[in-house]
Amino acid sequence: MSRLARPAFLIPLVAVLVLIGAGAWWWSQAQSSTPVSEQQAQQEFGGGDEAPRVAPGGPRAGVWNYRATGDETVGAGPITVDRRLPATARVVVRPAPGGFWRTLVLSEEHVEASRLRVRPRGTYVVERVTTVKVAGIGRDDRQMLVPPALSLPRSMERGDSWVERYRLDEVRVVTRARVVRATTVDVGGQQVPVVLIDKKGTVTGPIEGFRDDLMWWSPEMDMPVRWKMATKLDGFASIRTDADLVLESTEPTT
Repeated sequence: MSRLARPAFLIPLVAVLVLIGAGAWWWSQAQSSTPVSEQQAQQEFGGGDEAPRVAPGGPRAGVWNYRATGDETVGAGPITVDRRLPATARVVVRPAPGGFWRTLVLSEEHVEASRLRVRPRGTYVVERVTTVKVAGIGRDDRQMLVPPALSLPRSMERGDSWVERYRLDEVRVVTRARVVRATTVDVGGQQVPVVLIDKKGTVTGPIEGFRDDLMWWSPEMDMPVRWKMATKLDGFASIRTDADLVLESTEPTT
C-alpha cells in the first residue's frame, strides 16, 4: 500500500473505532442510575423559604429520605436496558396553591411528580409530571388528570375502599384502593402508627400495563413510611420498575 493510500484507509477505520467506543460508553451509562443528593433534590424540586406545612392536613415541606432497593428495565422497541436503583430515594414536598407538590426522585433518570389539592373529603391528584431517561436522553411527560382523582381520603379505617379513575389524554387509568389494616412501623427508633393501603392500577390505551402500590401510610405525617411499588407499562416505550422504599426519619430535611 502506498503512503498516499494509507490515510484513505485509516480515516474510515478510525471513525468506526470512535463509533464503537461511543456506543460502549453510551451502553455503560444507560445501564446505571444516578443518585440525587439532598441538596440537589431541594434545589431542583423544593420550594425555597416557603412555609414548613404546605396546607392544613398536608405534609411538611422539605426532602424526605428513604432507603431504597430495587431495579428497573427501560426499553424502546427491541432495545432494553436493565439498571439498579440508587440506595437512597428522595420525596420532595413543596407548597402549591390549595395543596402541594410531592416529587418522588428515584434517580436522576426517573422522577415522578404529582400536584395534589387538599379538599374536605381528602387529597386529590390534579397533575402529574414523569421523567424517565436513558443515558441522559428522555423527556418530561406533563399531564393534567381528567377528572382530578381522589388519592387518599381524609380518614381511613380497615376495610375502606375507593377508586381512582382518570384520563391522561388517550391513556385511561383505573386504580382500586383498599385499607388492609392498621399497624405500626419503626422509623429511626420511633413507632409510627400507619394504615396499610393496597392500590392496584390498570392502564389502557396507547400505553398499557399496571401500577401497583403498597403503602404503609402515616396519617399524622401525611407521608408513606414504607412504599413498595411495581410498574409495568408497554407502548411506544416500555418500563418495568420494582422498588421498596423505607423512610429514614420522621422529620424532613429543609
